[in-house]
Amino acid sequence: MEYVYPVLIVILSVYVVYVFMIKGKKKPQQTDISYADQVELQKSLMLNENNTATLPKLDPGDYGYRAVGKEVLIAVQENAKKLEYKSTGKYKTRGASFSIPIVKGVRYRFGSGSIKTEKSLQVVAEGRLLLTDKAVIFESLEKNERITWAQISDIEVLLDGFRISKRSGPSRLYATDYPNPQFAAALDLLKYR
Repeated sequence: MEYVYPVLIVILSVYVVYVFMIKGKKKPQQTDISYADQVELQKSLMLNENNTATLPKLDPGDYGYRAVGKEVLIAVQENAKKLEYKSTGKYKTRGASFSIPIVKGVRYRFGSGSIKTEKSLQVVAEGRLLLTDKAVIFESLEKNERITWAQISDIEVLLDGFRISKRSGPSRLYATDYPNPQFAAALDLLKYR
């Protein structure tokens, strides 16, 4: 009789461990949908039966934004990084050329060749993107930029950011770690208006 209780405790603990192992091996339900599907879902929620967009209207005061005129704030993408091509400080040379030192710090170079700087995408500012009915705005401590819809020729929604092509000048590239599907859907819908 002395060994009955310890044996029952061991059997009961083995049973509990077995039950937890069985529950742990169950396949999780797939509720995660891809970012592209989330954007498409948000777009379908913003479209009514006439295929016209009914975009949300946010209070600019909640986000510390002062709207210009009767501008309507539609969406906000936090933690956006503005990327630009910048020189890495390295140079590539091509062709045959010779360099002869003349005096200290002065060299005479002759021959044919070209020198190009190496450039790479670098983060120049971290802030947020604001989407209004009149413009796409990037706000940060380092740089602020306002691109009106008249200046935009194309918008590309990427998995980790957005590329905004202007009618003149270089494209603007914004990256984010956690893209907001509602912002991407509203941006995509507004480019067709």
